[in-house]
Amino acid sequence: MAVNASDIPDMSTLQAIGNRRSYRYYDPTKTVEDWKIDTMLNAARFSSCQGNINCTEAIVVTKDSDLWDEIEECVSGFNVQIINQSSHLIFWLTNLNAWYGRANDGLSTLALSGALTKYHGWNYEFTMTQTVPRLMSFPTERTENLLRFETGQHVAAAMIAGQSLGVGSILIAFGRKPGGIEKAFNLPPHYRFTWGHAVGYPLEDMAAGGQRVRLKFDKLFSNQEHGNGRQMDAGVEDALKAKGLIQEQAPLPGRFEEIDKLAADFGRDPGVVSWPEKDIKRLMNDDDWDFGPRIKERAEAVIAEGGLPEYPEEMLDTFRKLMAEHGIDTSKLLPE
Repeated sequence: MAVNASDIPDMSTLQAIGNRRSYRYYDPTKTVEDWKIDTMLNAARFSSCQGNINCTEAIVVTKDSDLWDEIEECVSGFNVQIINQSSHLIFWLTNLNAWYGRANDGLSTLALSGALTKYHGWNYEFTMTQTVPRLMSFPTERTENLLRFETGQHVAAAMIAGQSLGVGSILIAFGRKPGGIEKAFNLPPHYRFTWGHAVGYPLEDMAAGGQRVRLKFDKLFSNQEHGNGRQMDAGVEDALKAKGLIQEQAPLPGRFEEIDKLAADFGRDPGVVSWPEKDIKRLMNDDDWDFGPRIKERAEAVIAEGGLPEYPEEMLDTFRKLMAEHGIDTSKLLPE
């Protein structure tokens, strides 16, 4: 049956972004409708695209694929349960040759669309003798960095579109067998497999335990110079809460009971992973994080319950060494 505009729910962009979660529990008996997958892919297709070159592509796969066993061998162990409960997998690809082979056509379409104007200094002779040759001379490494970022924008748009349709998403790693996905799909060498994306109807509540904690706004964003923390304008935070972009922080009441029930339903181990007491205390005292009362209460409960692990000394030594190689001060990030 054909989809109609009336079948598509109206949700504000801010609300959809605020609702977004990485869902890890899917209902294996439910299949996401094709039109919803197509809507997600269209959201990606119309995302920002350098030079209108269109470098991002995708392969949609379901569990009845002849390649499923080969795909499953490539996913990290933490994600096997996720992909086998999901409805679809979307494999996002970056086509490097699009940059070199489609730059001329892409810019031409922008000119025909009224986007490249003389106002900004565009002219045909300069474009053909300077701009296009310069773009096509970029080394592959630079092109790959640029286009992977662009693919990320497309993936984000697809996820937000899915969220607005009640469809859950999670990006997952396929690094257990390096090169395995490229081999499974017999990709030409100029393609890069960028992300694995599981899609389905969540078994967990759509709030998924609440919005994940983030670093404080002024620790991530600066004004005029790096390190000069940007302060939100008066009223912005409250207004964004009202619009659904900023939501109640995890863990919401009943979250741990929910995941234990899901574990029991599928014969999996219950509970969550815990970190050492010293590390939890250090983290809760870190002023960079925007910790709300619920996560602090959870930390206190975990500490009070006891039975927490200790850091293996060799792990601490490894962490210190790796951080030192990058010039990171470990005194704040690791327990003494």
